[in-house]
Amino acid sequence: MDSLEWQFRRDMKRLVLPSILQMLIGNSFSLINTLMVGSMGDSAIAVMAASGQINFILGMILSAIFGISAYITQFHGKNDSANVKKAFGLMLISSVAISLTAFILVSCFKAPILSLFIKDKDVAAYGVQYVSVIVFVYLINSVKDVYGNALGSIGKMKLMLVVGMIGMLVNVLLDYTLIYGKLGFPKLGIVGAGWATLASSILSAGILIGYVYGRKYYVNVTLREIFSFHWPFVKRVYATTLPLMFHEGMWSVGNMLYALAFGHIGVAALATYQLANTFNGYFMMGIYGFAYAAKVMVGQKLSQDDRNEAVLYARKFTRIALYSALAMSAGILILSPYIVHLFPNLSREVQSSFRHIMIIQAIVMVMFFLNNLWIVGLFRAGGDNLYTMNLVLVTTWLIALPLVFAGAYLFHWPVEWVYLMFSLEEVSKACIGFFRYRSNKWARNLVHNL
Repeated sequence: MDSLEWQFRRDMKRLVLPSILQMLIGNSFSLINTLMVGSMGDSAIAVMAASGQINFILGMILSAIFGISAYITQFHGKNDSANVKKAFGLMLISSVAISLTAFILVSCFKAPILSLFIKDKDVAAYGVQYVSVIVFVYLINSVKDVYGNALGSIGKMKLMLVVGMIGMLVNVLLDYTLIYGKLGFPKLGIVGAGWATLASSILSAGILIGYVYGRKYYVNVTLREIFSFHWPFVKRVYATTLPLMFHEGMWSVGNMLYALAFGHIGVAALATYQLANTFNGYFMMGIYGFAYAAKVMVGQKLSQDDRNEAVLYARKFTRIALYSALAMSAGILILSPYIVHLFPNLSREVQSSFRHIMIIQAIVMVMFFLNNLWIVGLFRAGGDNLYTMNLVLVTTWLIALPLVFAGAYLFHWPVEWVYLMFSLEEVSKACIGFFRYRSNKWARNLVHNL
């Protein structure tokens, strides 16, 4: 084994497992809430699906802001701590500003927003109560997630694992007590799930930030250092970040419109769509770990002008993604009947549709894996965000969305056929993105002369 291969395996093992564990913890929040709320029937799941679209759009826009972490990775690879702090400060201020804007807008217009997805007025009113609580999570996470992404961008995941585990345990306990009214607490239903999420988010943020500053751990950036960036620096960073923000924003709005189409079919279809998204997060956990490792390892090679080695790493990660996706597809086909039985209180219509959709997911899982690796792991490491913005505009807005709306509004297809149209986004994205991946045009040094 040559030294490059040894280094690749060493760094990959160091980064992949902690990332997968962190994704497991993060997705468990969603799954636990879905399992507990699912006991209240299709309408409760539909409320989570509708309110989740708001959080999803904000999360995608913030993930674009967190694209600044590509600069943190490359500056860290050059041992340039001053610019690491400037990039961190810009990322933190941008995240808080966007989340505060979302907080104000959703607080003022939560009822009209939910009515877009849920036509039943009683169910929509129930959703308003849930959103009234969950909206405060936006502000908490706007700070917490910046510290988490900054640490992750330099390969420091252990603290986030510990914090995430504590937060999940607290969330599970509070879900149980507040949703069902156990241990002397009032029975709050889905609103209780909102309070549980808020409490666990506050605790997680307090532990993470307290540890960072109490132990002077890596990103313990002072207030003066947070505002230390200058306008030429901002323009250079935003030149690559703004296309990513537009990309994530357009993609998340597209996903909101997908939910709108499923909601038009009916409450059962929207509930099925929510279940499919929740479990797809679990199915994708493996590739999230490899995409994270690729972003860090390839980004560091690019910062050191090791373009050939960065491309070699990209080829290795792509082979891993392909083999992992095939194994996951087989696992989904085997486990799908058992996964459906986790939700005995849902209608037979939702259970049947959900099982059929998992078969569709198994068929296209290779595309999901490759897209996540290429776009999040490789293209983002090289700041190739303008290309990914155009890729999303074509595959989401010109291909998948028209087909989904035609199926839901014109042809009145069953939810399985509409979901098949939805999955064509990933198929077309992988087919087009393959040529960009092979061209190596994404492999750029972002911090040269900065």
